[in-house]
Amino acid sequence: MTTVRRSLALSFIERYFSIMMALGSNMLLARLLTPEQIGMYSVSLAVIGLAHVLREFGVGNFLIQQKDLNDNHVRTAFGLALVLGGTLAMVIFAIAPWAARFYDAPEMAGLMRIVALNFLVLPFCSISLSLLRREMKFKALLYVSLGAMALGTAVTLTLAWQGLGPTSLAVGSVVGNVATGFGAWWARGRPALLRPGWSEWRVVLNFGGQSAATGIVTSVAMDINDLVVGKVLGFAPVAILSRAQGLMNLFHRDVMGAIRNVAYPAYARTHREHGDVESAHVASVVMVTACAWPFYGFLALFPLQILRLMFGPQWDAAAVLVPVFCLAGAVAAVSGLAMSALMAVGRVDLVTKTELIFQPLRVAIAVGAVMIFESVLACALAYLAAFVLYPLFAYSMKQRALPTAFMPFFRGLAHSAAVTALALLPAVIWQLLRPLGDTERGFGVELAGLALVTALAWVLALRMLHHPLAMDPVFKGLMARVPVLRRV
Repeated sequence: MTTVRRSLALSFIERYFSIMMALGSNMLLARLLTPEQIGMYSVSLAVIGLAHVLREFGVGNFLIQQKDLNDNHVRTAFGLALVLGGTLAMVIFAIAPWAARFYDAPEMAGLMRIVALNFLVLPFCSISLSLLRREMKFKALLYVSLGAMALGTAVTLTLAWQGLGPTSLAVGSVVGNVATGFGAWWARGRPALLRPGWSEWRVVLNFGGQSAATGIVTSVAMDINDLVVGKVLGFAPVAILSRAQGLMNLFHRDVMGAIRNVAYPAYARTHREHGDVESAHVASVVMVTACAWPFYGFLALFPLQILRLMFGPQWDAAAVLVPVFCLAGAVAAVSGLAMSALMAVGRVDLVTKTELIFQPLRVAIAVGAVMIFESVLACALAYLAAFVLYPLFAYSMKQRALPTAFMPFFRGLAHSAAVTALALLPAVIWQLLRPLGDTERGFGVELAGLALVTALAWVLALRMLHHPLAMDPVFKGLMARVPVLRRV
């Protein structure tokens, strides 16, 4: 357990600094690039989103969960990744002009071809990164991820400053992946370069095929919004939706990514050692919701002010969408680790079935909202509707292999809801008695003050209500290092 907590702390440190770099980069790019340019890049990524899923083909997850992993498994996974990466790069090069004509944006062809170079690099990244995660070497992952991100961000901002527009984003992504591949190889002790092999192709393809099917339907469902909105409403609405969803993703994608990076290999190790995976899952969800719900609540209270402070007034149209995405994120926090637990116990088949049933429904909701209502608000509401439905699918499928302990589960969620209510109470009262403006001089200082008060109220609520998170040794250690929080 100590190893898991240490790994989680390192993963959070890595993700915290990544978020800080990403926020700083996005704040600058929001001023260097127009919504149309950012929207064009988002649509370009959405067009090749399916290729990213096929390129991965589940080999990373296979390497993490395989009980009797040997060199032949690793070589086969690497060979499969190389073949898929090279093939997909050539396909993207070929379809890039067609996509540019479809969206009447000639610049898209060049963007897609630059991004396609990632497919030649990523096979070298994915194998080393997955082996580091399997071995829970999160200190090495911390250095690799932050170093690569810093280099990629520096390249992106430099090129954007020189006026290269969305091309700067594409080039920065390639540089970052090259740095990741080299760094991960170096962190593993500079082993001999892998040689591709095929001796274990049956077991890799069996797991990878199911994982790829899951990824394909999920990727299509996630990207369909950008693809349809870009065609029906234009590139700027894509960027507005992305900016509103980006605030939600500070937790849903970035923080939850840090948690899943540790939770999946930790669940898998617990399963290999015949431990209680469900108890670990319930404890994880209770702690996640205690953090996620206050975060989303604060964003929903001050969307316009936060957008103005971070990105400037050209993104004001995204403010009305932020509370909708925050509610979706709050719901997603309840089921965000269910599929990780299922995959860790070797039931990738149930994960596949869940996504094959749910994701087509999500696509239908998203496309219908865009085509019928032709508004970004309808797109956000469709996103929320899908996220409200997802826990029903996830937990009904989870029951087949890993029955949920519902009593401690709901008792823990009620505990997290009480912590959230107390944490947000000062901010809610302030908004009712003295609404925070968005154009007043110094509103940023006022907003920062409210954020600090909310954080202090959150810590106090955790301690007063004896939430499990307050009892966690890592949390206690973090609190002890901050003088103000130590007194609280």
